[in-house]
Amino acid sequence: MGFLSLVVYVFVSFFMGFVLIGAAANLIDLVGLSFFIKKEILSDVFFRLAFGLSGALIILFCMNYIQRIIYRRERAIISESNYGKISITLFAIEDMLKNMLETEKGFSHVRPKVCAGKRGVNVIIKGNLNSEVNFASFAKEVQEKVREKLLNILGEEKDIKVKIEVKKMVFKGKKKIVEAEEPEVPYRYY
Repeated sequence: MGFLSLVVYVFVSFFMGFVLIGAAANLIDLVGLSFFIKKEILSDVFFRLAFGLSGALIILFCMNYIQRIIYRRERAIISESNYGKISITLFAIEDMLKNMLETEKGFSHVRPKVCAGKRGVNVIIKGNLNSEVNFASFAKEVQEKVREKLLNILGEEKDIKVKIEVKKMVFKGKKKIVEAEEPEVPYRYY
């Protein structure tokens, strides 16, 4: 989005927000509006409250949009070499980590998330853990593998932190045995 369109969006959002709040608080004279809007809609307390809340909501959306632009998440990791820029997307790294971690014996339903910032790369790995695994040694092993893999890809100058979140413990061997039952014939009792 260009700078001019951003300025227009912000100006219109703030203007509409303040107009709606002002109309709800009777701070703005609504001369240009029709008689029906002035007498029927704004005389009701609930509609005035709805106008005020709508104005506040528009201002909050505008602030959120500005915050997203200022603190935008990097979508790629860019490195410089003697021959030019090298860029790798975070989605490609997440996909590579997912394929690598799904082959681990103690981990299932792996969902890695990679965040790149000025200080380095943060990796959050969420998944289910097999209950037969020693969590401390397993987590250390996975963190070392992920860190080593990313250092090979991105280079030695990146600070890489790996966080593991276990969402569920999977217990094997406690499956219910379902006995084979005779299939029921439809409309049998009619």
